[in-house]
Amino acid sequence: MGGCVGNVPSGKNEPEDEGKSEEVVQPGQQQDEGSDKAGSPANASESFAAYSEAKGELVTILTDALAKNPGTEMNSMSLLAVALVDLAVIPASCFGLGEEAATMALGMMALKDVVYSENGNQYSVKYTNAEGEQYELQGVYDKAADALRCTSLFDGKESLIWEYRKTSFGYVGQFYVTNEDGTRYVYKLAVSGMDGALGISEASAAPPALTGSETIDFPKQSTEWYAIKGDAVTGLTADGKEISFVYTPSENGE
Repeated sequence: MGGCVGNVPSGKNEPEDEGKSEEVVQPGQQQDEGSDKAGSPANASESFAAYSEAKGELVTILTDALAKNPGTEMNSMSLLAVALVDLAVIPASCFGLGEEAATMALGMMALKDVVYSENGNQYSVKYTNAEGEQYELQGVYDKAADALRCTSLFDGKESLIWEYRKTSFGYVGQFYVTNEDGTRYVYKLAVSGMDGALGISEASAAPPALTGSETIDFPKQSTEWYAIKGDAVTGLTADGKEISFVYTPSENGE
């Protein structure tokens, strides 16, 4: 999900520092004036890449665990929505790179009619997808909290509120989705290394914004949730069934 940084040609990913064009910058590892300490995100793009990697690992583990455990195979399908929703926030991988570099990289993602703008810590990407549908992704990045909050608009109407925050143990995240049929869902996530939880609930309104004080059990407030700690997987399925089993990863990822 941090692909925007990697898609920018060398020397173009930081317009304000063209003198370092010979350096090869990898996703999530930009050298930037904003990197005031080791490991600190330089900008929204770098922060987004770090969170996406952590979240992606957790979702992959939980999906694999549920899919390979007898009796919970179908429950793994609930987690597919996370990957689908993430498609709407891909432009956030370019937040903070500057108009020239961001527009160039976004154009390489099969997005059309791209209009990128940034003002301080506020960002906007307007674009048309392959089907001719018009979208806009708006974002606000809080560098001090290492937190990003995005709103996705489809044909001018709000369809998604997506956010994450750094915490003392890792990250918490949530997104509120309005589907075309009018149904609305809230997804909550907490991740700490290889441990974490993901919850899903139907909702009638957007949840309160994250504060950063949430615990790793934050997603367990949901009507459906799945969690892993070490090799122990627990959860509550959509039909109210409690699950608990030991996860044994397959060798070579098979």
